[in-house]
Amino acid sequence: MEMAELLTQRLELIHQWYKGMVNPQSGMLEYLYLPHMDSFLRERSPIRDIASVWDIELLERFLHKDELRPVVETSLRHYQAYLIERDGYLILDPRRLEEPSSIAHSSFMVLALLYAPLPSERSLIAGLVEGILRQQRPDGSYKVYFHDLPDAGEELYAGEAMLALLETYRHLGDPRCLSSAERAFLYYDAQYFRRGRVAADILVFFANWQSQACRLLFECTQSVARKHEVAGYVFRMHDRIIELGFYDDVERAPARQVSVAVACALEGLNDAYAIARASQDARAERYRRCICIGLTYLLMVQCTRNCTERERGGFGMALDERAQRIDVTGHAASAFMKSVENRIACPPAAG
Repeated sequence: MEMAELLTQRLELIHQWYKGMVNPQSGMLEYLYLPHMDSFLRERSPIRDIASVWDIELLERFLHKDELRPVVETSLRHYQAYLIERDGYLILDPRRLEEPSSIAHSSFMVLALLYAPLPSERSLIAGLVEGILRQQRPDGSYKVYFHDLPDAGEELYAGEAMLALLETYRHLGDPRCLSSAERAFLYYDAQYFRRGRVAADILVFFANWQSQACRLLFECTQSVARKHEVAGYVFRMHDRIIELGFYDDVERAPARQVSVAVACALEGLNDAYAIARASQDARAERYRRCICIGLTYLLMVQCTRNCTERERGGFGMALDERAQRIDVTGHAASAFMKSVENRIACPPAAG
């Protein structure tokens, strides 16, 4: 079986899995499923909740389905009720969130609204985007919280903000979004990554969001010089991950791996592969081989048999840990979709 066909079959299983993760009372997704108890663990995680709405929007678009629209619409209505105006822009109300409001909340709300199956109010997107833009400092970095708090989670949240801005630029054409993302890219390359501020155990997550944003920046910018700079940044991140032995370890010791790390690594590496291929860079073949190693692992960790009804199609936290979290499955689904779109070909053993 060709890899694209196999991955598409597995994406169909993921789509079915999402249906089993819907709470019948709220009409929204559950956060964590525990197969050994056949029960859900209800934890508040608004960022992951909103991000998962975007995940299922992308999955349904890829599979040409519309069955999860009620979940999307219910979830968006729920979180739209959290929106409050502050100094001429919108944020999600920290009292309703029960946690400080950040650029991550706003970014995933923007992404979910942009990809909603029904046209969203542009005023909501514009208000949220305005808030993110105002969080950018003169040096190009983003202040994470809309409150007087020190930054936390910058390794992830900055890339998510850049991605939301670039998707807004792509959909709505606001040039401020492109300009902000360009300034941010220059900062997070020169002042963050190259200065060694990203720990090795965080690198795959940092590289994932930065690469997703930078692929869009690579495609959106008209400057050949800027394209070259963006490609160099993305290649440095993924070359570093490979040099640290990440994929060698996945191949040799799959039992030691954490599925969310492999899924996130493959999301970003697929974007690096797309840039390498567009640039006719020889790294593309090296990246393809590493993607195949990661896909082999994810295909193993996805539950396809000896499962509870709800468990089938989802991804455990590891080969020996069956607990399933919505963001893990979302990252894996994205890695599968990108691999199909990139026409990744792997040896038959990878399936």
